[in-house]
Amino acid sequence: MSAAQYTYEAMWSEEERTYIARVREFPALEARGDSRGSSLRALRSVVDAVVKDLAVAGEEIPAQATEKKGGQQKGKK
Repeated sequence: MSAAQYTYEAMWSEEERTYIARVREFPALEARGDSRGSSLRALRSVVDAVVKDLAVAGEEIPAQATEKKGGQQKGKK
């Protein structure tokens, strides 16, 4: 699986005065940068390395998330 297939977001952190990128399928990973693009590029590089390491070790690689963030669950009121 390619790192590009995962779900990324980058947001400005007023507290840290930097952009923080996160990837939904790897909630423990994040990267910081001076711009949205730089934080996303840094995170994709990390995710690519993690995916390769998992594959080499024969570990399970997380699948791409299929549901949208903030979506409601069916059947719940």
